[in-house]
Amino acid sequence: MRQLRDQGITILITSHYLEEIDALADRVAIIDQGEVIAVGTPSELKDRLGGDRITLRLREFTPDSEAHQVKQMLEQLHVVQEVIVNAAQGNSLNLVVKAQADSLSTVQQALKDAGLPTFGIAQSRPSLDDVYLAATGRTLMDAELAAAGMRDLKQENKQAMKGS
Repeated sequence: MRQLRDQGITILITSHYLEEIDALADRVAIIDQGEVIAVGTPSELKDRLGGDRITLRLREFTPDSEAHQVKQMLEQLHVVQEVIVNAAQGNSLNLVVKAQADSLSTVQQALKDAGLPTFGIAQSRPSLDDVYLAATGRTLMDAELAAAGMRDLKQENKQAMKGS
């Protein structure tokens, strides 16, 4: 595909494998429920988000009220730009933080000072998954699981058998 692209041939790829899209695509359009919600190069889309990402899980399954209380607390920190509570992943907290060396330690210290547990915490640079999360409020995996839950596999199998 890269050789074809380098020859000037336009290739349209539809994929949920965002790492592959990041590596191959010159331009990306993110479509959610039939609507284009973001367009640009992978770098442009990631740059629009700004900052690094911190994914925080207080507990394996954090109660909704606790996640929202911690969200409000974290939003007050000078290094935090945005906090999204991801209900589909046990109320994990996805933070956008200023890209500086002390962001992770600042968040960890605030949690410690508040006497809050930390089940898991990680910092990373923005990815296309982060772009999708920011645009839709859920991860691509969450969207796929929701769509799979709405499928009627019995009916699809019946239709496939009629078609053959």
